[in-house]
Amino acid sequence: MKLLNTEIQNPEPKTETFRVLLTGNPNCGKSTLFNRLTGLRQKTGNYHGVTVEKAEGTISKEDRTAYLVDLPGAYSLGGESEDKQVTTRILLSRESEDKLIFVLDAVAIERGLQFLMQVSSLKIPMIVAVTMNDTLEKKGVHLDLKVLSKAFGVSFYFVNPRSGEGVEFLEKVLTDPSSYQIPNPNFSWDKKRTALIESVLSKLSVNDPDSVRFVLENSFKEFSGETLQTGLPSAEFFPEKTREFIHSEWQKSKLEFSYGEELVQRSIWIKKLLSKSVSGSEIAEKGILGFADKILLHPIWGLTIFLGIMALVFQFLFTWSEVPMDWIEARIGDLADLVGNYLPEGPVRSLIQEGMIGGVGAVLVFIPQISLLFLFIGIMEESGYIARASFLMDRLMGRFGLSGKSFIPLLSSAACAVPAIMGTRTIENKADRLTTILVSPLITCSARYPVYILVIGTVFSAEPVFGIFSPKVLALFGLFLLGMFASMGAAFLFKKTFFRSEPAYFLMELPRYQWPSLKSLFFTVYKKIKAFIENAGKVILFISVILWFLANYPRVEGSKTENLSPPQAKSLQISESYAGRMGKMMEPILEPIGFGWKMGLGIITSFAAREVMVSTLSIVYGVQGEDSEDENLKEALRKDKDPETGKPVWTIASALSLLVFFAFACQCMSTLAVVKKETNSLFWPFFMFTYMTILAYTSSLLVFHFSKFLGWN
Repeated sequence: MKLLNTEIQNPEPKTETFRVLLTGNPNCGKSTLFNRLTGLRQKTGNYHGVTVEKAEGTISKEDRTAYLVDLPGAYSLGGESEDKQVTTRILLSRESEDKLIFVLDAVAIERGLQFLMQVSSLKIPMIVAVTMNDTLEKKGVHLDLKVLSKAFGVSFYFVNPRSGEGVEFLEKVLTDPSSYQIPNPNFSWDKKRTALIESVLSKLSVNDPDSVRFVLENSFKEFSGETLQTGLPSAEFFPEKTREFIHSEWQKSKLEFSYGEELVQRSIWIKKLLSKSVSGSEIAEKGILGFADKILLHPIWGLTIFLGIMALVFQFLFTWSEVPMDWIEARIGDLADLVGNYLPEGPVRSLIQEGMIGGVGAVLVFIPQISLLFLFIGIMEESGYIARASFLMDRLMGRFGLSGKSFIPLLSSAACAVPAIMGTRTIENKADRLTTILVSPLITCSARYPVYILVIGTVFSAEPVFGIFSPKVLALFGLFLLGMFASMGAAFLFKKTFFRSEPAYFLMELPRYQWPSLKSLFFTVYKKIKAFIENAGKVILFISVILWFLANYPRVEGSKTENLSPPQAKSLQISESYAGRMGKMMEPILEPIGFGWKMGLGIITSFAAREVMVSTLSIVYGVQGEDSEDENLKEALRKDKDPETGKPVWTIASALSLLVFFAFACQCMSTLAVVKKETNSLFWPFFMFTYMTILAYTSSLLVFHFSKFLGWN
């Protein structure tokens, strides 16, 4: 009867699903391939039990779906940093049906094959995707994948993640479970070593002998007296009684296990293999690329070029974004007017115009500049320049107690401190890592730029200095340098007090110069801007609505507003509202550093997100409300006068004070939350907030009074 019902219902065939892990060396093109394969069908999350983020995506072909998981890049199945440990532990604790794609860099093939040999020992069904073959062919070198496939017992495929060549074929292969083969390299250790391992394994009766074999070999190394990397699984993987048994068997064998010996034996096998699979003569990279490295890595010229590049980036942020910013601002104004035409005058109209459109729109105006910032950072990363800048900065940062490993997280803070702090997981030295976490928020992040650009555009002149750079660009570039030097100064202080230790050695291979992939850049910028807009649509919208209520209630009506013009009535309403009262409560504290109550209110709300300062000022100044007279926020700030003195509220002195305060203050709840998560302590986020607030207030106090002394009122 069951069979009859099944036939009548004629159910749809079940979709076959399985997980595919991506691994390989850093800078082998793994993440670019992952992005090319999954496109926008990807998400991020945390690996179970650890704080390292993972990227996941799906690929579906016919009735099969492959879930791709991008593992952190590694050079071996052992590493001291948290992200490298994740790769080893995920591979060891994989599910039985998991598959593997090993991404192999054809240019750095010997190093990649070393890692592939270690991964092959785990006996995971796999295929190998070989990237950078186009670069190899330009050097006159041919790589025979048939020889490699025969040696490892798995299929090798050429693929170019940047151009897309071979990607479509790889999609078909990776969604077919039958394409994956269990590797069986024709490499073997000496007979005594092999016999010992197999004998112990047979007596342990384990479910997954391949993963345990790897752990077992490292147990023997530990017994031999070798100091293993902290991230490498050792005999602690086994219960105490099992550990005693393994130690006893090893002593009986009188065999020594040495990592150095393993490396030599594998290297000899790999060199013999490459002699059969590689043909042609490599053309040395000289000419313009070799000359470029001599200049870019020079201690003086290299640093000068880096600062010049960053100055040009900020120049372009102003010049190239002006037209699209004006267009977005105009469209937001049109939307506010459209709403005003269809809604009757009253609270609802004011809420939508000022609270929603005005509050969120004031931040969305800066999308072009934020997009350009992410674009330029992406170009520097993909071209290979960021790695050279890290190498260059290693010497400078060493004087402040840090290594070049801290530079990339610090530079990443130019986008956002949250992923930058999470990026410190690659730093093995705990003292260096904690120091980098504590100073990362001092770097100018993208959330500060809307505030910086608004204040700078309001107060500073547009006349170019020396006919090249405008004062606005110089001010923005100065704030970038201020954050950079402040972070290194704080690092120097911390390393001399709380975290006394020698800086870690900084070893890295410089990647090849290459043209950035337009598609990869598009995805990068798209994801960053999407996150920025989602933040505006959630946090900023929520806070803007609350601010609108606080700025419009309790209502000031009757005799107080009878003889006042609409703008004057609006100003009085905000001054006597809940928001006005909150801001004025802070005036005794903020007055010494040149802040009025409106700035104080912006500082309070910006703790949720720094860019909320812009939407706060937009609401407080009534921009795009029913009485705004179509003026933009910058014009409203310039017209603001102190009711007692009649002088402008926004002067160079008060603007510089506010800029410095925002440069140093820890006004980001997300940053504090991720610090708590990364350090697993409430003390360090509290310490960060306290020291940055004290630094911000003291610096603003000095800057404001020094500016007044110079007559910049």
